[in-house]
Amino acid sequence: MSDATAAALWGDVLGLVIRLHDREADAELIAQLRALEAPLVFAAILDGREDAETADAFGAALAQLGTPPGSDELDEMAADFADLYLTHGYRIAATGSVWMTDDHLERQEPMFEVREWYDHYGMKVPDWRIRSDDHLVHELQFLHHLLKIGTPDTLGDAAQFLDLHVMGWLPDFCALGAVRARTPFHATAVAVTRPLLESLRDWLTDATGVVPDIRSNGYARALDTAARQAALPEIERPFMPGLAPSW
Repeated sequence: MSDATAAALWGDVLGLVIRLHDREADAELIAQLRALEAPLVFAAILDGREDAETADAFGAALAQLGTPPGSDELDEMAADFADLYLTHGYRIAATGSVWMTDDHLERQEPMFEVREWYDHYGMKVPDWRIRSDDHLVHELQFLHHLLKIGTPDTLGDAAQFLDLHVMGWLPDFCALGAVRARTPFHATAVAVTRPLLESLRDWLTDATGVVPDIRSNGYARALDTAARQAALPEIERPFMPGLAPSW
């Protein structure tokens, strides 16, 4: 398989991941995930990894939903989605600036650096005041664009962009989101996102020779991750298999 073909397939996978974070789940999304056997696709990608169980957990959460999911299930997931991405109900941000700056504020220097990447490719977010340039959805959409082009240059840029603007903060967001979300669907969707992106980065290393280079650039990734997380309020959530230690 050529690198361009593999990049296109990775783009398809990333498209599913983007949809999980972009807007609340509906019956159409659940049907699509089942038709595409998304949990099996994720499991195949993560095969052999220590965190491969996140794909199994996502599959179990998907299987728990009705066919089609009932209105109560959809309403519960919609409320969970809102707390994760819209209302700051779980006290975690889906934007890079909050994690990557000492003051933990929105729309700081990391956002403007991300915007420069978008400008280079003639891209612009619809309204940065509603959803900033460094929101995880926009960053993943940009990666999706680079993968779909699939040239050596764009794949190299994808590797560097992941290092500088995604992997420096998104793993922390996923770790906290997975244990704070109320519904198994969103908890497992967030949990499986991190290993999928790490697997994508591994593939990009093989395809481009660009080795991971997560640089601090003065951002909070250079600080102690545990200290940053300790500063966030704890929210008790029930134990979910595959998402937290069982001891």
